[in-house]
Amino acid sequence: MIYSVTFSHDLAQQLELLFDNNGPIPIRLWAILDGIIEGRILVNQPSVPTVALVQELAEGTTYIGGVPTAPTLAAGLAELRRHQEVVVCLWSTDPLQTLLPPAPHYTGVAIDFTDRSSAVDLNTLATPPDGYQLRRIDGDIVPRLAGFDYYVAMFGGVERAVQNTIGYCVLWGEAVVSEAVAGPLARGLAEIGVGTKATFRRKGLATCAAARVIQEVEAAGYQPFWNASYQNAPSVALAKRLGFQRENPFNVFAWSQVGT
Repeated sequence: MIYSVTFSHDLAQQLELLFDNNGPIPIRLWAILDGIIEGRILVNQPSVPTVALVQELAEGTTYIGGVPTAPTLAAGLAELRRHQEVVVCLWSTDPLQTLLPPAPHYTGVAIDFTDRSSAVDLNTLATPPDGYQLRRIDGDIVPRLAGFDYYVAMFGGVERAVQNTIGYCVLWGEAVVSEAVAGPLARGLAEIGVGTKATFRRKGLATCAAARVIQEVEAAGYQPFWNASYQNAPSVALAKRLGFQRENPFNVFAWSQVGT
């Protein structure tokens, strides 16, 4: 059996013991367990869970805690798929891969980037090209952003998303053409995400916005964290340009939403 349970800090303390804090993209799991972002939680027994599935609501990234059986894992992932896509990220040596349901709709490789070098000159990178303006993201500018719905889903609302992220965008006139956001911020890490309108790419705009965001999160005492699909060559190149030195590849499995 598998049960859906409501988040509480007492429950989070129990679940913490079931998870490996060194898994791929750990920051999203920590942010859910710390009550920073929204999550969907399933357990094998509500009173004293020994198996748990925790899913963040922006991308569907799902974390598996405890030592599940294949039937329990299949039941949990099937329940999560009723609500949205399910994405499971595992190191290549993780034995959980043998327990996953067969025939995922997507398999691939992604990379966690950490350990940014302070030798990279962010001041130069954060200077926008002539004709462009760099502006901090606040509540007034959110309606003009292309990708902020991701953070609204993650945090459960616009106000919480603005309060719990650090973001900058690049303006061409009054139009937002590129944006970079740090969020979630949890346990000393800040995950950075970027996006640029297609017609404004290859101008250094994402570099500019991301560099400014990284300056601010590092000044606040956070270590920037970057995640990219192995196939996303521009994102991988940007991570390296910004000074990220350590690359940790992992396997990605995804199952599409099946509806109710």
